Amino acid sequence: MSKVLVIAEHLHGQLNAAVAKTVTAAVAVGGQVDVLVLAADPAGVAAQAAQIAGVSRVLTIANPANEHAIAQQLAPQIAQAAAGYSHVFGPSTTTGKDLMPAVAALLGVNQVSDLMTVIDAHTFQRPI
Repeated sequence: MSKVLVIAEHLHGQLNAAVAKTVTAAVAVGGQVDVLVLAADPAGVAAQAAQIAGVSRVLTIANPANEHAIAQQLAPQIAQAAAGYSHVFGPSTTTGKDLMPAVAALLGVNQVSDLMTVIDAHTFQRPI
């Protein structure tokens, strides 16, 4: 069974709409889908993430340094939180495209980016 961790992108206390699309893709993999919110004060964003259909639970990391979300700050925290997960998904946004390669490198895995369709836990369609 797959266990997917979705990274919650947010700005000024508002969850990015792309996170819901990312959760939809994660649900297609099958298994448990958790959302990780990294922020100085993650409570408000975590409450928004909990409302997304398909989310099993919302995890939070409160760290004052997370107020200014940069890959060099967030990636090590995500890599540590990803222990025990089969997949880590991030939104296909400018922030996600900056962050997820750093996470993949720390985890020692290949990154699969810009998914169009999830076929199963190991098969994805990408635009070409």
